[in-house]
Amino acid sequence: MMQNLSIVLVEDEPGDAGLIRYRLKFTGGEHDVRWVTRLDELDTHLRAATVSPDVILLDLNLPDSSGLDTISRCKAMAREIPIVVLTGHDDMKFSLKALEAGAQDYLIKDGVEADTLLRAIRYAIERHQLEKRLHESEELMIAAIEGGGLGIWEWNLKTDACYTSERLRKNVGFEADDDTVPQTLSEWMARTHPDDTSAINEALTRHVNSEEKRYEIEYRLKHKQGHWVWVFESGHLVSRDAKVNPERMVGILQNISSRKEMEEQLRTLAMHDPLTGLFNRRSFMEAMDSEYGRVKRRDNYPTSILMLDIDHFKRVNDTYGHAAGDDILKTFAHTIDENLRENDVFGRLGGEEFAILLPDTDQAGSAHVAEKVRAAVEGMRVQAEGETICITTSVGIAMLSASDKRPDGALARADAALYRAKQSGRNRVEHADSTTEPPIASA
Repeated sequence: MMQNLSIVLVEDEPGDAGLIRYRLKFTGGEHDVRWVTRLDELDTHLRAATVSPDVILLDLNLPDSSGLDTISRCKAMAREIPIVVLTGHDDMKFSLKALEAGAQDYLIKDGVEADTLLRAIRYAIERHQLEKRLHESEELMIAAIEGGGLGIWEWNLKTDACYTSERLRKNVGFEADDDTVPQTLSEWMARTHPDDTSAINEALTRHVNSEEKRYEIEYRLKHKQGHWVWVFESGHLVSRDAKVNPERMVGILQNISSRKEMEEQLRTLAMHDPLTGLFNRRSFMEAMDSEYGRVKRRDNYPTSILMLDIDHFKRVNDTYGHAAGDDILKTFAHTIDENLRENDVFGRLGGEEFAILLPDTDQAGSAHVAEKVRAAVEGMRVQAEGETICITTSVGIAMLSASDKRPDGALARADAALYRAKQSGRNRVEHADSTTEPPIASA
């Protein structure tokens, strides 16, 4: 069960505000929800509060602000508080702009459910904490550079000799008296990651040729124990000879592996569903867009899309609770993933709705995968509240088509086939009738 949260809801429409507050009652906690209708009311509330709220749920269109500017203004008032944007736009580009403006997550207001709202809040808080740690790490790095307490190197461009300080050598695992420490830049370059050497050479050349004021780069360097560590390196040319040829460079080096790890965690959070670990809707649609490009470019290249959801999932949630529902979603995702190829793309689009992209797979192949997945889910068993829970899934299949006006046309056809599978009794597979995009069916 999630801890009780202090939440500020910024929403000027009483109906939408009432719906969000109603959904929050079913998220497993006795949350303190404060409702304001304008940004100036939010500012007044935050100034008067003795303890900062845990999260802000923010509508973008308010009487005193609208659009992405609302996020920027809210961020200026509440820099230390995660923000979940409430929007009526189901648009990937707009959503990315909202994240770039400073929000930690976003929700489509239409049809938002309690578990979706709870997961968005969890995600926003976790992402905000990682961003804060990353920012603190970057500030510490800057302070360390300014203070000069880093590994130091000096390179003689004429002889290739490279002096390195004791601290620099320790950063990559060499003891002070180790006689295997590289003595030239060429020897150090032999310890750099093959994928990074060209970028290092280019950065050095641009600085030596006076195209860049400083030489700065992040790259991977082999540790004495054999693993790769990320380092930040900065330097500048300090002397030229009488013929103006470059002669000597000095610089610093810092191990930034921990910061890189946090950046990777943030990238993972941005691309994946935090509950199941699958691609989120945004990442799945990017993969689908890329595959759509292959279908458009290559003749007779088949690609299939499967739409799936869990039959009667709301009934399971209502009977066993959201914790059991989360366990089922994770087991469902793992079970299906075990039955897919490495190059298949599996994503969670939202709630209990999932999709699978099957590259280079024709209609017969997609039917085989769909039936295998359906049978695997039917054989699943999840323990909850002392009981064994069995579930089933319905699947809709469609083929990507070069005649589609947009890459998600096949997704709409697969969704219509999934709807027919539901109407025909569930726990079954249905194919799209054609490659023509259907009208949107009611839920």
